[in-house]
Amino acid sequence: MRIGKKIASLGVAALTLVFIGPAIVSAKSTPKSGKQTRTEKALREKARYYYLEGLRHQVEDRHAEAYENFRHAYNIDPSYPEAAYNYGQMRLIGNVDTLSTSTELSRSLNLMRPYVDRYSEDYDEVIYYGYVASRLDSLDEAIRVYERTDSLLPKRTTTLLHLSDVYFAKGDQERAFNALDRYERAEGKSPNISLKKISYLISRLDTVGAIREATSLVESNPREPAYLLLKGNLFNLMENKDSVLTYYRMAEDVAPGNGAAKLALADFYREEGDSAAYDNKTYEALLAEDFGLEEKTGLLSEYLQKLIYDKSNTKRGDYLFSVLETQYPFEPEVLDLAARYSAAKGDFTKAIEKISYAIDLNAANDVYWGQKISYLISDDRPKDAIAAYEEAVKHVDPGLGLRMLCASAAQIDEDYELAIKMYGEIIHQLAPNAPVTGELTMAQIPKQINLEGLEQLSNLYTTIGDCSFNMKKTEQAFQSYENALLLDPENSMALNNYAYFMVESGGDIEKAADLSHRSLRGENEDNPTFLDTYAWILYKQGKYEEAAEFQQRAIDNCAGTPSESSELWDHYGDILSANGERQAAVEAWKKALELTDEKNPIQKKINENK
Repeated sequence: MRIGKKIASLGVAALTLVFIGPAIVSAKSTPKSGKQTRTEKALREKARYYYLEGLRHQVEDRHAEAYENFRHAYNIDPSYPEAAYNYGQMRLIGNVDTLSTSTELSRSLNLMRPYVDRYSEDYDEVIYYGYVASRLDSLDEAIRVYERTDSLLPKRTTTLLHLSDVYFAKGDQERAFNALDRYERAEGKSPNISLKKISYLISRLDTVGAIREATSLVESNPREPAYLLLKGNLFNLMENKDSVLTYYRMAEDVAPGNGAAKLALADFYREEGDSAAYDNKTYEALLAEDFGLEEKTGLLSEYLQKLIYDKSNTKRGDYLFSVLETQYPFEPEVLDLAARYSAAKGDFTKAIEKISYAIDLNAANDVYWGQKISYLISDDRPKDAIAAYEEAVKHVDPGLGLRMLCASAAQIDEDYELAIKMYGEIIHQLAPNAPVTGELTMAQIPKQINLEGLEQLSNLYTTIGDCSFNMKKTEQAFQSYENALLLDPENSMALNNYAYFMVESGGDIEKAADLSHRSLRGENEDNPTFLDTYAWILYKQGKYEEAAEFQQRAIDNCAGTPSESSELWDHYGDILSANGERQAAVEAWKKALELTDEKNPIQKKINENK
């Protein structure tokens, strides 16, 4: 079970406590079971040096160095609890696959245990340790340390929340509820605790108990809209629509300006298909004073996405958007949303205008620059997209995404040298020692690169191959395809493009046939483009009947889709003509004519076969 991401969810504050907590308590004197020998003292001092170095690196966000120093400190003196704790903790959050096995994760937890047992009142470290234990399914261990903490520090009531979670995970629902009851007696009723109780009750299908708990919460403060909304949400879960509407309306009645109540009603009306009521409540929610910019942009974004998805009349969205723009005319977030909305409607000119305003207000936002470049590409303005990238790098550090957009724009603009340069920069970010156009060896690929990284590099070399061929650098193109297939032998696009360009340039037709046939494996067996390539190679080999079979499959699978092209129909006509089906060939070429502006070569074929 990989828990690194789970641990990260505790937040920066929690992790900071983990990192610096032991540094503070390390000043405590170690309980003595006897007089230390001179050798033991020397080892502890040496371990302490590496431990403190580890803390220094950790504060500087140099986690690899911190890990090595903690590991060294522990290996020198395994009885040093602070070093063991930090070593174990760093093993858990590290990105090393060999430390992710259940055996190694358990070892990491065991390294942390001596510290929390010795300093059992160090609250943050103990709670963190219990959390880790629970995520590793060591529920008994989590219960042990939480119960001990509850006994030693009864005023730290949040321990009860952790206890309730692990009790429930263990299947002990009675003790889970008791822990929550104790928390409520100490801290009072709250929607979060009631919601936790309700989730426990629903999980055991006790809907009566869940309603009772929600009712108790409402009765504790009938004028609190959040409590009424929670009860309405519970009825919504139970699909009791009448009761849902009743409690949502009650929440709005007790707090007419409450945005959450209006949003709940808007969602209810949307699910019921009442578009007029949905629009009205969305409008009111956008005017709610207790909703901030983030909530309002999120609400409107969801609303607009639904309009676009349903292909509804966007005038409704335009009006609601004007409400938000009136409230926040100079907020980059609103301009960003306006740009996305315009792009979704296909109005890239307006999208570019809006995102440009957002950039004027926040030029350090690389996401805005990426949007502008992508909108310019979509608006068939690749040169302007390249210029936008050149301007962007004056304000932001371009990551892989921005470089990829610039490379794509250059490729569309047929500036293949620039495209290869940009793709090369991306390659060097992933693999600094890899060549851009020369022969690649696996020794030049970083050992720590994962499968996704290898696939990404393979795709980059494929695209460089395409650019190189368009520059009439055939040898360079073929080497790039070889590089791509070295990294990912199943890269279907590399196999297809390599095969097609090889046969078109008069290369090894048998090798081309093998490459093309490999591209049709698995999920690509019905890919129209790949089928067309293989059929064309069979045609070049004089295997006309087999070629017709594969080309027919290509035609059948692309009819009425963006993959349907003049080239596919032109090839089909050539293959049919070679099979002696002249009339069918003419019909195929006529179809090809409909899909292209370059009519002369195809028209000549039609005239010659009438």
